[in-house]
Amino acid sequence: MTDSNAPATAATETAVAEALPADPWARENYFADNVEWHPALRALRGAMPASIVDVVRFRDETTIHVRREDYREVCRYLRDEPKLGFTFLTDTTAVDMLRMRETPRFDVVALLYSPTNRVRLRIKAGVSDGEQCPSLVPLWNGANWLERETYDMFGIIFEGHPNLRRMLLPDDWDEGHPLRKDYPLRGWREFPVMNTERTVGRVRTRWTGRES
Repeated sequence: MTDSNAPATAATETAVAEALPADPWARENYFADNVEWHPALRALRGAMPASIVDVVRFRDETTIHVRREDYREVCRYLRDEPKLGFTFLTDTTAVDMLRMRETPRFDVVALLYSPTNRVRLRIKAGVSDGEQCPSLVPLWNGANWLERETYDMFGIIFEGHPNLRRMLLPDDWDEGHPLRKDYPLRGWREFPVMNTERTVGRVRTRWTGRES
């Protein structure tokens, strides 16, 4: 008696084999047309599948959106997995998505680099206004000032940061966070205008290259 499903099963297995790269850790897979071949994404799907929210590929740059609560652990995994080796934190910042979506308002961004594979990877975690995002300082000391700057400019709280206070503005600054999309160009306070009774018009002169 023959198995009527045998040809179909063999064809399915062949299709799956052809869909997978011969060497799943090869460097060229980071830039493959099929984003699912990306070694970091494949590894995360195997180790932390529930943490992945979305994947975006644009001009050979890959961005993996992850759950806010798993942000630190995802970065830890990418750092400690020897075949990936994303051991260098290039930058940490945020983006205010106020006019692009309702929630979450912010994207916290970690830019990682793997010296072993010579590739970069962007990790994003959506954070609503008032929510806390796990700090990366326990993983990289270099995240300390980067997260302080992000807090100063956007008002995002990093849970676990050892010294979260303003970085660029004074500690007693009470006009909010300047890189929020709803922040007025001149701040929230009334902008003082001095000497309104006497104005001096602008005079444009042409520079000749010689002192007058």
